[in-house]
Amino acid sequence: MTIAVDLDLDPDPDVPEALVVSLVAEIDGVRQRLIVDTGGAHSALAEGDLSRMLVPAASGSDPGRGVFGRGDRGDRVEAVEMMIGGVRVARPQFDVERLPAAPSLLGLDVLGSHRLDFLFSESILEFGGEGRVDERRKLVRSSRRHPYVQVHWGGVVADAIWDSGASISIIDRGFVRRHRGLFRTEGSSHGIDAGGSESAVDMVRMDAVTIGGRTFSPTIAGVADIAGIERPGDPPFDLILGMPVLRQADWALHIAEGWWGYR
Repeated sequence: MTIAVDLDLDPDPDVPEALVVSLVAEIDGVRQRLIVDTGGAHSALAEGDLSRMLVPAASGSDPGRGVFGRGDRGDRVEAVEMMIGGVRVARPQFDVERLPAAPSLLGLDVLGSHRLDFLFSESILEFGGEGRVDERRKLVRSSRRHPYVQVHWGGVVADAIWDSGASISIIDRGFVRRHRGLFRTEGSSHGIDAGGSESAVDMVRMDAVTIGGRTFSPTIAGVADIAGIERPGDPPFDLILGMPVLRQADWALHIAEGWWGYR
């Protein structure tokens, strides 16, 4: 059964083209806005009233790190249920993020169990969608189920994490040095990663890219040292593909079954 949930696509007032994608869930009856984060292995709550009312849960494995380093994660907590529209999640667990700028996230522990149709043109996320896709392409995944796609600039190829939680794309600094002709300097900005860590970010305009045979227009992107932050044994990547690119198409991803396509 397909369940459609409204998405909010909120522009960042400080960074043109940047978008934050979120939805509203109910966690033990409390409404909570969550960033929809296919780049996050686990769901998380910013430290506050809701996280304090939930019961402690056993800590999980290493939560990983964001673009700018590891966040300041506290304990893990558990709710009785979470409702995302008509999708019920029993006994969801959340990492508690202590840094002041840390957002609350809906991660792959929930998202990875469903076919996800990101209909950005309609601001809708479908869980368990049944709409036709143009083609079922192989979806490479990390050990923690992060979805990867290949991005092409003519003969230059980058492996990229498909990250709905990234308000802008992030490109590895070494990749930019090796392919300077693909990027134009656009000054700098202030960035916050999914763990709430903050840093100044060099900005570039990224040339048009092709993904799965479809071309996407040039977009703003940040530059950071991301090469090598993947877990040992996971596929390397040079690019975190964020919302300025992703919003230009409607996508279907089935992380559990390992395929993606265009709607």
